Amino acid sequence: MKRLSILLLLSFVIVSGFSQKHLQAHFEKDLINYTNAFNNKQWHTVTQMMYPRVFEMMSKSNMLLFLEQMDNLGVKMTTDFRSIDHISKVVKTGTEKYCKIQYYGVIRVKLSGLMSQGSALMQPQFEQEFGKENVTYHETSNSFTIQAHRSMVAVANKQSENWKYIDINSSMAKGLKKLIPVHVQQALN
Repeated sequence: MKRLSILLLLSFVIVSGFSQKHLQAHFEKDLINYTNAFNNKQWHTVTQMMYPRVFEMMSKSNMLLFLEQMDNLGVKMTTDFRSIDHISKVVKTGTEKYCKIQYYGVIRVKLSGLMSQGSALMQPQFEQEFGKENVTYHETSNSFTIQAHRSMVAVANKQSENWKYIDINSSMAKGLKKLIPVHVQQALN
């Protein structure tokens, strides 16, 4: 009986470890696809990867318009996804499951056109959001490089591996936390 208990415990540990590795690989692939779509201005792909309830707060057409206007206003932003730092345990409630992903990437923001004089306004905002030590301004190119440690919440139907994502970091995204049940937020932290 003792051997059976040890064998079951060992099997559980191995399966749990494999499951976390599989989940991390899935999230890495999705984050690479998401950042590639964002960097290449494939806004429909970007919005398809977002948790659909995000569009209760801002319609999908307004979100697409906002993303397109960023470039027109002179804000060119790219993200270089580097690594996943940590994934939480999966929390299931109702018909959905949730997982918090902490990741690292390098964000580059180049200002031009209407925003070319905006660096003095943008720098304090970036420093507040990412930490002063993580933000570098390059005067010659009027651009910023940001070492970004970020978090997203992945949401999927309990029966699916089709994860959708919510950025929960920026000051604009604070309201998005309302889309995640409070008890789930607590379990993910």
